[in-house]
Amino acid sequence: MIMLSRPRAIAAVAVTAAAIAAATAGCTPQDSIASSGAASGLAATALGQLPQSAGHAGRHHVHPTPPPTSAPPTATSTPAPTSSTSAPATSTPTPTSSTSAPATSTPTPTQTSPSTAPASTPTATCITSEAKGSCGPYSDAQIQGTSSNPTVDNNVWGPISGWHQTLYANNPGDWSVTANMPAGNTAIVSYPSSGSLYNERPLSSFSSLNSSFSENLHATSGTQAWAAYDVWLNNWADEIMIHHDLARFNSWDSAPLASGVQFGGSNGVPVQRWDLHKYGTEYIWQPASNSWNEQSGSVDILGMLKWMMAHGYVSSSSNLTAIGYGFEIASTGGVNENFQVSSYSIKES
Repeated sequence: MIMLSRPRAIAAVAVTAAAIAAATAGCTPQDSIASSGAASGLAATALGQLPQSAGHAGRHHVHPTPPPTSAPPTATSTPAPTSSTSAPATSTPTPTSSTSAPATSTPTPTQTSPSTAPASTPTATCITSEAKGSCGPYSDAQIQGTSSNPTVDNNVWGPISGWHQTLYANNPGDWSVTANMPAGNTAIVSYPSSGSLYNERPLSSFSSLNSSFSENLHATSGTQAWAAYDVWLNNWADEIMIHHDLARFNSWDSAPLASGVQFGGSNGVPVQRWDLHKYGTEYIWQPASNSWNEQSGSVDILGMLKWMMAHGYVSSSSNLTAIGYGFEIASTGGVNENFQVSSYSIKES
């Protein structure tokens, strides 16, 4: 995840999705986080967990659950949040995570109530405060080319003492989280996000793959978080993130691998220049010239991936595994903060 003053280990993306015969939105708990699989592993119940990237201390990604044999129950009312990672207030829970314990003794992470209530409580068809809570799957015409219907997930994969986060979701283009993360924390705690599976579809089969977004971090002076895509290729072997709106991100310690690479100019995507960085095994695209506060826009995902294929960063015969979109959150300054997605689409041809 990227720390306050330097990139140290970029937190992973949670990409969860499931296919059901009837596409209805509901709240279902996500499968437990595990750390195994090819490489160092996020993998778990079949497609249940994303692989943890080698070289990223503390990275943990949750990935999509396989289609169930029968449709899960449909949520018809707002479920009362429960936490599968927290015991009652009288006991201290131990989070299920592959993240290595720090060298010094720290309190066991616990979920606490926010210090202050939000100014207004969002409304949604699905609400969950579970660390691994999941909403959906959703039948969404704005998300194209997927092998199963997308979900929206709370995805608190790196819980720390004092965390609190509640997801409010209607669909992948209309959701928010109210998060309260301790002041001064620099490690990514959560990646609330929508997730879409592509079932190893060859990138060569796409003529175009573009995405549009509109979001708001509602950042304050104490916020350390950013809005980002998390793209996975080749059965979770290659991870490419696309950052576009960053709060309290200072700079990289090293020069980018490539600077000012131009994408866009067709399919409604404006021309824009991007820089490519790398930390460990993960590649990160960021807008060039430090224009890091784009709250709405469009991205030529296929253009970026094909450029990386042509320049040897990923295999020239790469397949698309999954695309996630959401917020990597480290700190809210110890107060409630609302992270909101008001529109999101993936268009392909």
